[in-house]
Amino acid sequence: MENDSMITDNVTVSNRGYIILPARIRKEMNIKSGTKILLSREDNKIILQPVSSFTEKLSGLTTGSFGENADHVKEYIDKERKDRSV
Repeated sequence: MENDSMITDNVTVSNRGYIILPARIRKEMNIKSGTKILLSREDNKIILQPVSSFTEKLSGLTTGSFGENADHVKEYIDKERKDRSV
């Protein structure tokens, strides 16, 4: 292990091109069956990163934009509906 953020481990490529991610790395990074992985090549390196879903990336993006709580959001929606019906 080189530092806290970098872990080095050896894996073997199977005859079908598969590799097995070590269990400790899967656990630490919350990688489960079905997790999408982005594979990048940078010079002579292969980089694997879990891909967040589109909804996870957008989660919280508009927090507070329409009010601080559910009542404020409802008031905002009611006002928008009223303005559009006029």
